[in-house]
Order: sequence, then structure tokens, then C-alpha cells
Amino acid sequence: MKTNIFALVMALLLTACNPSDSNAIKPYKDGEALPHPKINIINLWASWCEPCRQEMPILSDFATQHPEVGVIGIALDRKENVAKFLQTLSVPYPIRYHDKDATAVFRRFGNNTGGIPYTVIDAPQCNFRKAFFGKITAPQLEETLTQAKKQCQYQ
Repeated sequence: MKTNIFALVMALLLTACNPSDSNAIKPYKDGEALPHPKINIINLWASWCEPCRQEMPILSDFATQHPEVGVIGIALDRKENVAKFLQTLSVPYPIRYHDKDATAVFRRFGNNTGGIPYTVIDAPQCNFRKAFFGKITAPQLEETLTQAKKQCQYQ
């Protein structure tokens, strides 16, 4: 009996501590609500994209340091590839995948070239939006967050 309870507790702990569990990765639906009503960072990426992989720790650190900002990653990739990649890296923000026509997702976030990585800092309540092609840096994120807060008069 004790062995069964121990095994059950361990299984629950392992499941709860693994944010990259493939069951936690959900499909992105066009028009899906963003995670935060004030300021969001939307990162379009793919598991096969090396600059995308390199910027994930930067975005993870930023998300941890700025809980007032919603961060979401949208992988333009197959669920299996995303799940496999996320087993190698802990990501504290939601990850979605879109494995159909990426053109609609690109258009939704203003990416007219289709290149990735592509990151948008969006504050919809005050019409602030700034986009970055290529690997984003921590200073770019910090500076743009300051600009968004100033324009939107957020503290």
C-alpha cells in the first residue's frame, strides 16, 4: 500500500513539475486571447530554428522577472517537435503550436515576410506595438517594455 501511494505521489510530482509535457502544449487558434490584458510579448518560433532556440532562455528570464507582462510562444511547428525540444529547456510561459498554414499567424501579428524568430511587444489598450525580426535581446525587451509602459502610462 505504501509503495502504491509513493508511486502515485512521485508520478503526480513529475507531471506537475514538467511544463514541457506534451499534454501542456496546446494548438494556437487564430484570434486566441493573449495572456495579459495590458502588455504581451508574442514570440513566433520553431524547434528547428537555431536563433529561436537561442532566444528562449532570454524570453524565459524576462517572463520570470516581469510577471506583469504576458509572454506566449507560438511554435510554427509540429506538436511532436515542440514537445521534444521543450524536454531540453524549461519555459515558464505558455507555448502553443500551429502546424497548418503559418501565413495566417504571420499576418495576425504583422509579419509580412514570414521570417522567424519574430517577436511582438503589444499593448492593445493604448495601441502600442513593436516588432523584432531575428533573435531578440534582453536590452531590446527591457527598452521596449519601458516604451510601452510610458506610452500606456502603466507603472
